[in-house]
Amino acid sequence: MADLGFLKYVDSTWEKSIDNVQVNLLWSNNGHKFNSSYTVAFGTQFLPASFPEYDFEQDKLVNRSVGGFLNPFNMQVGYGGVFRFWNTSTANVAFATIQLSSSPKEFASPAFLDANVIEGKRAYYFMNYGFSLSTAIRKKFGNHVEWINNTRIFGNGLDRDHVNLQLSNMVIVKLWKYLQLRFDTRLAYNPLLNYKMQFRQEALVGFFYERNK
Repeated sequence: MADLGFLKYVDSTWEKSIDNVQVNLLWSNNGHKFNSSYTVAFGTQFLPASFPEYDFEQDKLVNRSVGGFLNPFNMQVGYGGVFRFWNTSTANVAFATIQLSSSPKEFASPAFLDANVIEGKRAYYFMNYGFSLSTAIRKKFGNHVEWINNTRIFGNGLDRDHVNLQLSNMVIVKLWKYLQLRFDTRLAYNPLLNYKMQFRQEALVGFFYERNK
Protein backbone atom coordinates (compact mmCIF):
# COMPACT_ATOMS: atom_id res chain seq x y z
CA MET A 1 0.00 0.00 0.00
CA ALA A 2 1.33 3.44 -0.92
CA ASP A 3 -0.11 6.93 -0.39
CA LEU A 4 1.34 10.21 -1.64
CA GLY A 5 -0.74 13.38 -1.67
CA PHE A 6 -0.32 17.15 -1.81
CA LEU A 7 -2.46 20.14 -0.92
CA LYS A 8 -2.42 23.31 -3.02
CA TYR A 9 -3.25 26.60 -1.32
CA VAL A 10 -4.61 29.78 -2.84
CA ASP A 11 -1.20 31.48 -2.69
CA SER A 12 0.15 28.75 -5.05
CA THR A 13 2.16 26.94 -2.38
CA TRP A 14 2.11 23.16 -2.24
CA GLU A 15 2.29 21.09 0.93
CA LYS A 16 2.70 17.35 1.31
CA SER A 17 -0.44 16.05 3.00
CA ILE A 18 0.24 12.31 3.17
CA ASP A 19 3.29 10.17 2.42
CA ASN A 20 3.32 6.51 3.36
CA VAL A 21 4.64 3.21 2.00
CA GLN A 22 3.56 0.01 3.74
CA VAL A 23 4.37 -3.59 2.78
CA ASN A 24 2.91 -6.49 4.77
CA LEU A 25 3.90 -10.10 4.08
CA LEU A 26 2.41 -13.18 5.73
CA TRP A 27 3.32 -16.87 5.37
CA SER A 28 1.08 -19.64 6.77
CA ASN A 29 -0.61 -22.90 5.80
CA ASN A 30 -3.98 -22.71 4.07
CA GLY A 31 -6.99 -24.85 4.80
CA HIS A 32 -7.55 -23.99 8.47
CA LYS A 33 -8.99 -20.93 10.15
CA PHE A 34 -6.09 -20.76 12.61
CA ASN A 35 -2.47 -21.55 11.69
CA SER A 36 1.05 -20.66 12.75
CA SER A 37 2.47 -17.77 10.75
CA TYR A 38 5.54 -15.75 9.88
CA THR A 39 5.13 -12.03 9.19
CA VAL A 40 7.22 -9.19 7.82
CA ALA A 41 5.95 -5.60 7.93
CA PHE A 42 7.86 -2.65 6.48
CA GLY A 43 6.91 1.02 6.39
CA THR A 44 8.61 4.24 5.32
CA GLN A 45 7.96 7.40 3.30
CA PHE A 46 8.85 8.55 -0.23
CA LEU A 47 9.92 12.17 0.24
CA PRO A 48 11.41 14.41 2.94
CA ALA A 49 9.10 16.40 5.18
CA SER A 50 9.31 20.17 4.93
CA PHE A 51 9.06 22.56 7.88
CA PRO A 52 9.30 26.38 8.07
CA GLU A 53 12.34 27.74 9.89
CA TYR A 54 13.47 31.31 10.40
CA ASP A 55 16.82 32.06 8.72
CA PHE A 56 18.51 34.96 10.54
CA GLU A 57 21.05 35.51 7.76
CA GLN A 58 18.34 35.88 5.11
CA ASP A 59 15.91 37.47 7.61
CA LYS A 60 12.98 35.36 6.40
CA LEU A 61 11.21 32.02 6.79
CA VAL A 62 12.66 29.17 4.74
CA ASN A 63 11.56 25.58 4.30
CA ARG A 64 13.86 22.97 5.82
CA SER A 65 13.79 19.37 4.61
CA VAL A 66 13.88 16.63 7.25
CA GLY A 67 14.14 12.90 6.70
CA GLY A 68 13.34 11.13 3.45
CA PHE A 69 13.15 7.61 2.08
CA LEU A 70 14.00 5.10 4.87
CA ASN A 71 14.16 7.94 7.39
CA PRO A 72 12.05 7.22 9.32
CA PHE A 73 11.35 3.54 8.69
CA ASN A 74 9.90 0.66 10.67
CA MET A 75 10.35 -3.06 10.06
CA GLN A 76 8.90 -5.90 12.10
CA VAL A 77 9.62 -9.62 11.74
CA GLY A 78 7.47 -11.95 13.81
CA TYR A 79 6.31 -15.49 14.49
CA GLY A 80 2.89 -16.35 15.87
CA GLY A 81 -0.58 -17.39 14.73
CA VAL A 82 -3.07 -16.13 12.14
CA PHE A 83 -6.86 -16.37 12.21
CA ARG A 84 -8.65 -16.28 8.84
CA PHE A 85 -12.24 -15.11 8.40
CA TRP A 86 -14.51 -13.64 5.73
CA ASN A 87 -12.56 -15.53 3.04
CA THR A 88 -9.69 -13.05 2.60
CA SER A 89 -9.48 -11.26 5.97
CA THR A 90 -6.88 -12.08 8.63
CA ALA A 91 -5.98 -11.23 12.24
CA ASN A 92 -2.43 -12.11 13.19
CA VAL A 93 -0.79 -12.26 16.62
CA ALA A 94 3.02 -12.57 16.70
CA PHE A 95 4.21 -13.41 20.21
CA ALA A 96 7.87 -13.08 19.17
CA THR A 97 8.55 -9.91 17.15
CA ILE A 98 11.77 -8.05 16.40
CA GLN A 99 11.34 -4.39 15.47
CA LEU A 100 13.96 -2.28 13.70
CA SER A 101 13.21 1.42 13.31
CA SER A 102 14.77 4.80 12.68
CA SER A 103 13.94 8.38 13.56
CA PRO A 104 15.35 11.63 12.13
CA LYS A 105 17.67 13.33 14.59
CA GLU A 106 15.50 16.43 14.53
CA PHE A 107 12.51 14.51 15.91
CA ALA A 108 13.94 11.76 18.14
CA SER A 109 12.94 12.11 21.78
CA PRO A 110 15.96 12.40 24.16
CA ALA A 111 14.28 9.84 26.44
CA PHE A 112 15.07 7.07 23.92
CA LEU A 113 18.69 7.88 23.15
CA ASP A 114 20.21 5.89 26.03
CA ALA A 115 19.06 2.37 25.07
CA ASN A 116 19.21 0.15 21.98
CA VAL A 117 20.31 2.99 19.74
CA ILE A 118 22.86 3.39 16.96
CA GLU A 119 23.65 6.92 15.86
CA GLY A 120 23.86 7.55 12.12
CA LYS A 121 24.64 10.70 10.18
CA ARG A 122 21.02 11.86 9.92
CA ALA A 123 19.06 9.41 12.06
CA TYR A 124 19.01 7.26 15.16
CA TYR A 125 18.40 3.53 14.72
CA PHE A 126 16.61 1.39 17.30
CA MET A 127 15.99 -2.33 17.89
CA ASN A 128 13.28 -3.76 20.15
CA TYR A 129 11.79 -7.16 20.96
CA GLY A 130 8.14 -7.70 21.85
CA PHE A 131 4.78 -8.79 20.47
CA SER A 132 2.64 -7.51 17.60
CA LEU A 133 -0.97 -7.63 16.49
CA SER A 134 -2.09 -6.92 12.94
CA THR A 135 -5.31 -7.06 10.95
CA ALA A 136 -6.00 -7.09 7.22
CA ILE A 137 -9.75 -6.84 6.67
CA ARG A 138 -11.62 -6.46 3.39
CA LYS A 139 -15.36 -7.00 3.63
CA LYS A 140 -18.15 -6.16 1.18
CA PHE A 141 -21.65 -5.34 2.35
CA GLY A 142 -23.84 -5.81 -0.70
CA ASN A 143 -22.74 -4.41 -4.06
CA HIS A 144 -22.09 -0.82 -3.05
CA VAL A 145 -20.37 -0.71 0.35
CA GLU A 146 -16.93 -2.06 1.27
CA TRP A 147 -14.91 -1.91 4.48
CA ILE A 148 -11.08 -2.02 4.44
CA ASN A 149 -9.01 -2.05 7.62
CA ASN A 150 -5.27 -2.42 8.15
CA THR A 151 -4.06 -2.13 11.75
CA ARG A 152 -0.71 -2.88 13.35
CA ILE A 153 0.19 -2.69 17.05
CA PHE A 154 3.63 -3.40 18.51
CA GLY A 155 4.41 -3.45 22.21
CA ASN A 156 7.03 -4.56 24.71
CA GLY A 157 5.60 -2.88 27.77
CA LEU A 158 2.42 -1.39 29.24
CA ASP A 159 3.35 2.28 29.30
CA ARG A 160 3.34 5.01 26.67
CA ASP A 161 7.03 4.53 25.82
CA HIS A 162 6.64 0.91 24.69
CA VAL A 163 3.65 0.87 22.34
CA ASN A 164 3.38 1.68 18.63
CA LEU A 165 0.13 1.95 16.68
CA GLN A 166 -0.76 2.35 13.01
CA LEU A 167 -4.40 2.18 11.93
CA SER A 168 -5.91 2.70 8.49
CA ASN A 169 -9.68 2.34 8.20
CA MET A 170 -11.70 3.06 5.05
CA VAL A 171 -15.37 2.76 4.14
CA ILE A 172 -16.04 2.88 0.40
CA VAL A 173 -19.45 3.65 -1.08
CA LYS A 174 -19.67 2.91 -4.80
CA LEU A 175 -21.99 5.48 -6.31
CA TRP A 176 -21.77 4.69 -10.02
CA LYS A 177 -19.21 2.58 -11.90
CA TYR A 178 -15.87 4.25 -11.04
CA LEU A 179 -17.40 7.06 -8.95
CA GLN A 180 -16.85 6.45 -5.23
CA LEU A 181 -17.34 8.15 -1.87
CA ARG A 182 -14.59 7.23 0.58
CA PHE A 183 -14.36 7.86 4.32
CA ASP A 184 -10.71 7.43 5.30
CA THR A 185 -9.52 7.40 8.93
CA ARG A 186 -5.86 7.19 10.00
CA LEU A 187 -4.44 6.86 13.51
CA ALA A 188 -0.76 6.68 14.42
CA TYR A 189 1.19 6.68 17.65
CA ASN A 190 4.98 6.54 17.80
CA PRO A 191 6.65 7.61 21.07
CA LEU A 192 9.97 8.07 19.25
CA LEU A 193 8.47 11.08 17.48
CA ASN A 194 5.65 12.34 19.68
CA TYR A 195 3.56 11.30 22.65
CA LYS A 196 0.42 12.67 21.01
CA MET A 197 -1.88 10.48 18.95
CA GLN A 198 -1.85 11.52 15.29
CA PHE A 199 -5.32 11.57 13.72
CA ARG A 200 -6.47 12.14 10.16
CA GLN A 201 -10.02 12.00 8.79
CA GLU A 202 -10.92 12.53 5.14
CA ALA A 203 -14.06 12.29 3.04
CA LEU A 204 -13.23 11.90 -0.65
CA VAL A 205 -15.41 11.87 -3.78
CA GLY A 206 -13.70 10.90 -7.01
CA PHE A 207 -13.15 8.43 -9.79
CA PHE A 208 -11.18 5.33 -8.77
CA TYR A 209 -10.09 2.42 -10.91
CA GLU A 210 -9.38 -0.90 -9.19
CA ARG A 211 -8.24 -4.22 -10.54
CA ASN A 212 -8.47 -7.17 -8.20
CA LYS A 213 -7.45 -10.70 -9.15
